[in-house]
Amino acid sequence: MQVHPGVAEATIESLIADIYVRHDGMAGRARELIRAASAAGDARHAALGRLVLAELDNRGGRVAEGVRQARDILAAGDDRVVIAHAHAVVAGGLWRAGDNAEAVRHAYQADRMLTDGDPLALRVDHAIILALQVNDQRIGGISHSEFEAAQQLADACGRPALILANLNNWAWCAYSHGDLDSAAALVERMRSHSDRSGEPLNASCADTVARILLETGRPRDATLVIEEAIARAAPTDSDAIPAALMTLADIQRRDGNTGTAMRTLAKCREIAARDRLGDVDALALRMLAGCHAELGDFEAAYREMVDFHEAWTVRRTEQSEVMARVTHAQFAVDEAHRNTELFREMAERDALTGLWNRRRSDARLAAVLAAGAPAAVALLDLDHFKQINDTHTHAVGDLVLCRVAEILQAVPGHAGRHGGEEFFLVLDTGLAAAARTCEALRAAVAGYDWPAVAPGLRVTTSIGLTAVRADDDAHTVVRRADEHLYAAKRAGRNRLVSDR
Repeated sequence: MQVHPGVAEATIESLIADIYVRHDGMAGRARELIRAASAAGDARHAALGRLVLAELDNRGGRVAEGVRQARDILAAGDDRVVIAHAHAVVAGGLWRAGDNAEAVRHAYQADRMLTDGDPLALRVDHAIILALQVNDQRIGGISHSEFEAAQQLADACGRPALILANLNNWAWCAYSHGDLDSAAALVERMRSHSDRSGEPLNASCADTVARILLETGRPRDATLVIEEAIARAAPTDSDAIPAALMTLADIQRRDGNTGTAMRTLAKCREIAARDRLGDVDALALRMLAGCHAELGDFEAAYREMVDFHEAWTVRRTEQSEVMARVTHAQFAVDEAHRNTELFREMAERDALTGLWNRRRSDARLAAVLAAGAPAAVALLDLDHFKQINDTHTHAVGDLVLCRVAEILQAVPGHAGRHGGEEFFLVLDTGLAAAARTCEALRAAVAGYDWPAVAPGLRVTTSIGLTAVRADDDAHTVVRRADEHLYAAKRAGRNRLVSDR
């Protein structure tokens, strides 16, 4: 394989899409790309090839190894595209290990680090990961905006595997959040696109389709879809076929074929034991307990429930051990790369929002004071933020901080987060222009589509703004902005107060 930059990019885009379809031969293709790219001095595509292998580990049940490989690449990398994709692979591994909160943070970084000129399949992949992880354990209704953004990119890319992957995740999350109408419509889009494109549904997609057909009163159609998937569809995660077997067992049980359902669950448990899928085995045990109860064998039902709780406890322990191994590996990587340029920049970034942290903001303010040019400083504080966390959960609160950070990043100047819900701006303009900028910021925050993030969510900000004076030091200018901020709070919040 000769590696021309265009060929290498096409190869990695094909690998990224195919990982959603089938895994046969993928490791060999990735290793060939690594070999050829390394020989040609193409560090980017060699690293991206190694990340494909790490993602195969994640999906094959070897999460600790997959995350370790991705974090090694993340720590050693100085290529923005490679770093972004390493974040995406880490996010996928952590999500599979059960650490959804940390996974979302990596998914957010992966999505935001890529720009319009970057490989489109990578941008789609990162958007798909973010949409799923934001919604997977979300409390309240589904947030469609992330899925819509991912679908726009997937449609523009035109790769059926990516289009189907996002529609599948979207449908499953809608179903999980009780939005059966949306789920049913998305399933029809999946089936229609599969028919038009000739791309068959993989096992995970077929499982989603069958589950939603079952819940919308079409058990016969559901049976045909799931049996076809079990017989022929390619699995793209280690638990895909066992999950399909559990869906088939549920269809059989609801149709009154409890004995058949129990035999299907026995097959599911055989695969789970072979592939060390503890969580799948535990869920199958719970379904078996229900089958025994339906047959009136309450003693067996009780035994199965005891086994279920024991298996579930073991699985949680295994997940904790995986996370401990991942954390240990990350500590070693951090120690090895503490003095790199990338590490120094990361040390000045807020981990959640990607904005500059207080240390970098202090340095920027010192430089502005030394320069003596016209400038202004603003402090922004989100109103009633504690109520947002208490009402909508801290996960939603984190999303709010990230969305506000996106708004701030569009402003010319320096934007930082000083902890909690407080943000810091240094604007290289006079007071009048700075006031117009800050008022536009206030309106942008208040006018954002917050209900799309969480039903009933409303977010506003209060802002204190001051011009930098010739006799100012850092303490005096920040104190003045802080006084104006508290004046805005006292005046009713959701307003700007600046020098008179």
